[in-house]
Amino acid sequence: MKRLYRIVTITAPLIVLVLQSAGAADTPSKQIAARTELYQIQTLTLSDQQFLKGDTGGKPVTITGQLRIAQGSGRLPVVVLQHGSGGYAANIDVWSRELNELGISTFALDNFTGRGLAEVNTNQALLGRLNFILDDYRALEVLASHPRVDPKRIVLMGFSRGGQAALYASPPYPHLRRYARRLRPDLCVQSIRPASPHGGS
Repeated sequence: MKRLYRIVTITAPLIVLVLQSAGAADTPSKQIAARTELYQIQTLTLSDQQFLKGDTGGKPVTITGQLRIAQGSGRLPVVVLQHGSGGYAANIDVWSRELNELGISTFALDNFTGRGLAEVNTNQALLGRLNFILDDYRALEVLASHPRVDPKRIVLMGFSRGGQAALYASPPYPHLRRYARRLRPDLCVQSIRPASPHGGS
């Protein structure tokens, strides 16, 4: 028994080292962002009724966004990643790495923490569904002026509730885009475009 104990204490660190080395070898270097920047985004918490009326009297709130600039030079395309009802989850990081590997930067939003929420799966009424649309355009405002972002190649990609926001913020729903412009008339709302399954915009 003493011999076994000695073998375990010697080999365990070696096993950890081997596993870490194997994991590092499996991770393509292009999945590592050239630079990561964190942003605070000023937005509002509104009821859906307030949003549809263009009411600017919502509660001011600060949300956050993580910009991962892909390796490369010049202005790069960006995908805005919009989480769902479960909040910022592991799938966001997975998609960030996959897109970065393709030379596409990502901007991952956290719409909940600044509002004192962790998730709304258990109670969807905690946050109006249209809030994400305003948040997305506020994020666009940050990205459009960034020197490493091509403002003509910004795409919104959402998951579950975030997918609804991505859909409603797109050109097929001009009435909802008009509501967003009432809240921020200076924004160029056409810059967020839905992703095409054929690779176009």
